[in-house]
Amino acid sequence: MLIDALVISLIVALLRGGKLRGLADLPLRRIELIVLAFLIQFSLAWGGERGFVFFSKWGDYLYIGSYILLLIAIWYNRHIKEMIIFGIGVSINFLVILANGGQMPVSINALKRAGMMDVLPLLKSKTYVLHGLLNEGTRLKFLADIIPLPPPYPRPRVLSVGDIIMALGIFLLIQHSMVKGKGRRRKSN
Repeated sequence: MLIDALVISLIVALLRGGKLRGLADLPLRRIELIVLAFLIQFSLAWGGERGFVFFSKWGDYLYIGSYILLLIAIWYNRHIKEMIIFGIGVSINFLVILANGGQMPVSINALKRAGMMDVLPLLKSKTYVLHGLLNEGTRLKFLADIIPLPPPYPRPRVLSVGDIIMALGIFLLIQHSMVKGKGRRRKSN
């Protein structure tokens, strides 16, 4: 969902007359933590989909660690108000993941409504650690991946409230950074 939010945000900003150069002026700190967090999550998804046993043993810890890295990076960038919005979404997702043993629960009903039942075997797999199936023992169900984004959306998904808040933070950050006259100077402290 974050890639979708990023692409949509860039397109909207460009249509509004925004300049990519505005992104280079963002006073981001500790960007390496953000990059590392997303690399860890990408590796977990990639390796889990391919059945690497390593992920069934250490994946939950790596996933939680990636969220900790992200939260640290957000703390360093709290001077950017849109990063705080993004951080609220990250925190909500992290809370659900922690409450459910290191995985984001996914609703089977939402998967059906999004036309994504083909991912069910992956969610049942022991090597795919990012998501698990929502069940009667799931904690904080209302914050889990329960919101379907079905076709005609080109990339059907199942989202959480945290995902939507993170996407909003990304959207606002890109709009304020790229669109001339709207991208105000930001404090560096």
